[in-house]
Amino acid sequence: MIIQSFQFKIAFGDIDKNMQKVKKMFEETDLANTDVIVLPEMWTTGYDLKRIQEIAADNLEPVKGFISNLAKTYNVNIVAGSIANKKEGNIKNTAFVVNRNGECIYEYSKIHLVPMLDEPKYLTGGNSKVNIFELDRERVGLVICYDLRFPEVFRDLAMDDAQVIFVVAEWPVERTEHWVTLLKARAIENQCYIVSSNVTGSQPTGTTFAGKSTIVDPFGDILSEADISSEMKIKAELDLDKVKRVREDIPIFSSRRKEMYKFL
Repeated sequence: MIIQSFQFKIAFGDIDKNMQKVKKMFEETDLANTDVIVLPEMWTTGYDLKRIQEIAADNLEPVKGFISNLAKTYNVNIVAGSIANKKEGNIKNTAFVVNRNGECIYEYSKIHLVPMLDEPKYLTGGNSKVNIFELDRERVGLVICYDLRFPEVFRDLAMDDAQVIFVVAEWPVERTEHWVTLLKARAIENQCYIVSSNVTGSQPTGTTFAGKSTIVDPFGDILSEADISSEMKIKAELDLDKVKRVREDIPIFSSRRKEMYKFL
């Protein structure tokens, strides 16, 4: 599985400009043999939360249609990051995935809202657990930013045989070391690939983002990594057989003793 992760600066609150940027990035990228493209968190609006009621998508549209067209045009699966999404009167931070045929095959709304960025004041947390879905017949999972700090979510996916877990984010630069460390830790402790897409640059809220979009293998080795400040794309070929090999060599899942874990 060949994956490319896009890292870029978000035009604060400007949906059309952000969609045009993503379109241009697709046009300028060699997508031959690429299986999956990954976009970051809240990439259509950034954290323009004070206007989020008026600028949020409506049941993922028009963004879902835009992503669907890109997927069909370039014959690629798209982990379409997350967007502010209005549904049934609430606005959630919702990630979605579109396959090569342009079909939306998975949605997940962020369950852990970030107090440090005022998400709970403006958004409603998701009420559905993370689940496995398939891309090109491979079992994968998807989480959003702050979820990275909750190992339980990743272990749920790993116990359901996730081979790859995507992390889409707007992670601040002040906690860059946490970002890199946690990405590697989640790969090591769950013995799967972790593929992340973060944003770079600053927004009028005063937040500067960490960049460092990263692809980590099941042994914790970094296969590809962006820098902090550049708009760029990272790429790696994932050897999914390595997941099985690492899990056989260090059999943590069969060594688990659930009866001994107080808070499981």
